[in-house]
Amino acid sequence: MKGPAILGEFNSAVIAAIGALVVGVVMKFASKVTDKRKDALTEHLELRKELREELDAVKAEISTLQKELDEWREKYYYQVEVTTLLQAELAAMRIEMSNYTSGEFTAPKDRDD
Repeated sequence: MKGPAILGEFNSAVIAAIGALVVGVVMKFASKVTDKRKDALTEHLELRKELREELDAVKAEISTLQKELDEWREKYYYQVEVTTLLQAELAAMRIEMSNYTSGEFTAPKDRDD
């Protein structure tokens, strides 16, 4: 009667070994799936970090360009003002020259010549 009992134990051992093998394969597959997800998440986090750093750099560059633009705007308006004053002075001098050549010259009251 030892034969069937040994056969039963052998069948149980084979079933246990196959079960362990199947569980091992399933666990390995689950591990690979979770590792892929973890790697994808890590990659997304790294990309997000890079994008934030790039965004910060772009914001800093925009701020610098805005300051530069403000400086150039001030220079432009100053030059427009100076040009307008010079054009007005030139027009006054042309009128004065025209009066001088026509013989109607009168000394300007606002100039200290």
